[in-house]
Amino acid sequence: MSATFTAAELNAVLPALRRFAISLTRNEDRADDLVQDSVERSLLKAEHFEPGTNLRSWIFTVCRRIFLNQIRKQKSQGVSVELDDAPQAKLSEAAPQTSALAFKEMAGHFDRLPLRDKVVLSLVVIEGMKYEEAAAMLNVPVGTVRSRLSRARNRLKALVDG
Repeated sequence: MSATFTAAELNAVLPALRRFAISLTRNEDRADDLVQDSVERSLLKAEHFEPGTNLRSWIFTVCRRIFLNQIRKQKSQGVSVELDDAPQAKLSEAAPQTSALAFKEMAGHFDRLPLRDKVVLSLVVIEGMKYEEAAAMLNVPVGTVRSRLSRARNRLKALVDG
């Protein structure tokens, strides 16, 4: 150990460090690992500890930085899931033909809608206009756009459901 702090000083900080790690991780096992990593890093970087500064604050800072680095690493790696627990839909990807067929089927249903329904669905759903913008374009009240959109969605759903 470095001469900048003693083993007794380090041992005195450990209970508080563990409580701090638990507050960060909300899991005792992960907190114990975080404490171990923090103590290891503190011992490796002991030459950076300036005598006279608060050892507890310094180790807490080391612990917090390790915790944040772990979070960043987890975000970049994604979530790990056991293969048996993974949903089947996530394990395979639909063939491109399936998507193309579904699109053609939906387009066929859309073509069978009345013109009024096609217009309101195109403006609000496909083009992403707000109700107010669509109402101004169609020169009708906003409530009319909402009711037409609701009816158009119901008709399209009825066509899709068969």
